[in-house]
Amino acid sequence: MSEADGSSEIIIKGSSVHVQFNADGYTSEPGGKHDNKNKRITKIVVVDENGNEKCNSGDTPSGLKWTVTVTTK
Repeated sequence: MSEADGSSEIIIKGSSVHVQFNADGYTSEPGGKHDNKNKRITKIVVVDENGNEKCNSGDTPSGLKWTVTVTTK
């Protein structure tokens, strides 16, 4: 979902791997990677299957330096 300021959410959800995002403003690179060096991740929110919030980083306008690892079987 794009915001009025041109930002958008990247959503990883489900018991299988499902990545949802608005590709507008991103350059497609080999290997299925999308990049926009002018964008920063400024907030990370994690919710469970019932919609209960488990983690909320809060807003960080300067950008976050997190690594999120999703493991599948």
